[in-house]
Amino acid sequence: MKNQNKSRVLSKQLLMFVSLLLAGTLVSVEMSAQSRPQANLNASGILQLPTTVALATSYEISLSSFGFANETEAIQFFKTKSYDSFFIRPNYASGKATIYLDTKVHPGWTVSQWNNLLNSQTNTTPLLN
Repeated sequence: MKNQNKSRVLSKQLLMFVSLLLAGTLVSVEMSAQSRPQANLNASGILQLPTTVALATSYEISLSSFGFANETEAIQFFKTKSYDSFFIRPNYASGKATIYLDTKVHPGWTVSQWNNLLNSQTNTTPLLN
């Protein structure tokens, strides 16, 4: 009987620990997503990073300019866009897309250098049709 009570207490403590760990992880992920700087997508489909903040590894853009009918359409569209050193993943439900920079390919690059690359590549293959 004493071992059963001890086992129940340990099970409850383990459950509480796992719950707190999961909650902390979810809050951390949500805070990380909220703190992404906003990139600029002009009317010609050219992508540029803000120069007023330090370089980040990911940025967000609004999907409102694209006019996607659904999530599948958004995903299929961005699959057709192939760029060196960065990729874009849409989140239709949030109305945003995340741009991930491959900073390992260009370590030490400044925002200006990234903007030159983004300008060159999205000028050749614009994001907006």
